[in-house]
Amino acid sequence: MPALLTGGELALPSLQRLDEAAASLAAASRSAGTQRVYAGAWRDFTGFCDEHGLAPLPASALTVVRYLTYLAELGRSVATIDLRIAAIALAHRMAGHDSPTAREDVRQVLAGIRNTHGRAPAKKKALTADLLVGVLRKIRGRELAETRDRAMILLCFGAALRRSELVALDVDDVERHRRGLLVRLRRSKTDQEGKGQTVAVPDGKLKVPAALDAWLKASGLTDGALFRGCDRGRLSAERLSASQFARILKARCAAAGLDPSLIGGHSPRRGFATTAGDLGADLRLTARQMRHAKLETTLGYIEDGELFRHHAGDGFL
Repeated sequence: MPALLTGGELALPSLQRLDEAAASLAAASRSAGTQRVYAGAWRDFTGFCDEHGLAPLPASALTVVRYLTYLAELGRSVATIDLRIAAIALAHRMAGHDSPTAREDVRQVLAGIRNTHGRAPAKKKALTADLLVGVLRKIRGRELAETRDRAMILLCFGAALRRSELVALDVDDVERHRRGLLVRLRRSKTDQEGKGQTVAVPDGKLKVPAALDAWLKASGLTDGALFRGCDRGRLSAERLSASQFARILKARCAAAGLDPSLIGGHSPRRGFATTAGDLGADLRLTARQMRHAKLETTLGYIEDGELFRHHAGDGFL
């Protein structure tokens, strides 16, 4: 609230404070994860410029061309290079400069990189329902960490959650329903305005609600972060991070004989989509569960088995 002056008049905020507040609001238009990624990309570019005595802001088109060539020679992926370009463009726009990335010579070099270095993005393996069951068989103990990991992996799969969504859950974000669980996502990658989304997890063969109940009983949690660290049977007050979940998942999959290098935090989410596709689920329903606005996005999560569905050669091949 603006301060009151003598006589009851409101003091107007300084222009500097308004500028700072506007910058904060603009930053809030992007998720915290996106901000971190862009900041890292910008640091890489400015580091290159510092090393070669070049001005990063405003940068010349020649500077950007040299940087792109440097990245290509390092073998950086097209996706990484596109991210660096986006960060450079954003930094220039935010500073009130025309972005050099729009120059034709920069665009030509980018096109050349895509033609000569482009390759399909590496995808992590889908942790399908059958593979998931194999992983769960290796987590049979009743130690606190084992109880947590069963619930965590099952809920991630059943609700088709991104790893960031999973670790952001609080205890009261999961509601019991006579047919399973209702998982409330307060904010996610596709819901930056924080309107919230609710995902249903049926109580079926995998018994996801029972696994979650076992975790809550063992941990004694009634509020706050749903999934936390466990050390020698002692529960931490700290929420697990997305990277910690990915490491736990890799370790559990390795114990079940899966190659951990092929497993990532998105593997359960991809596994849900792939399993649904294998069993003939309506693609629109799968997209709804995954909170995708476009069916093409959902198809990108489904492994090659989907290519055999309703195949033109069915009946004669």
